[in-house]
Amino acid sequence: MTFYGLLRICTQESAFRYPRGNLYQQKDGVSMGSPLGVLFANFFMGSVEKEVFSRIQQPMAYGRYIDDIFVRTRTSEEREELRQLLQEISGLRFTTEETENGTLPFLDVLLTQEGDRMKTEVYIKPTNPGLCLSGES
Repeated sequence: MTFYGLLRICTQESAFRYPRGNLYQQKDGVSMGSPLGVLFANFFMGSVEKEVFSRIQQPMAYGRYIDDIFVRTRTSEEREELRQLLQEISGLRFTTEETENGTLPFLDVLLTQEGDRMKTEVYIKPTNPGLCLSGES
């Protein structure tokens, strides 16, 4: 079997049941939590970035984890140009967040600007109830 044949099987419409017995059918994309979702998202965003950075200069700092992007630009105009170009090329909607008192939460990390360096620490969202689920749940 070829790679493309396997890919077609993995992404074709397939039926699946939930615990209550309801039958559902995946119509578009891949199932939530599927390893293919991460692969496709990274491939897609990589091709978008390639096109974007062929048109404009790459920012001072740029990092991405799937669809979350950390970017440090020289000016707010440069940041807005990047956001608009990412939206235009990808068809996705991008929002931005500014630092607050020199800090910015990104994923589960709190980034703090200290002079010309960045300090990192674990970030826990204010809405986190502090509960952990059993691995057997």
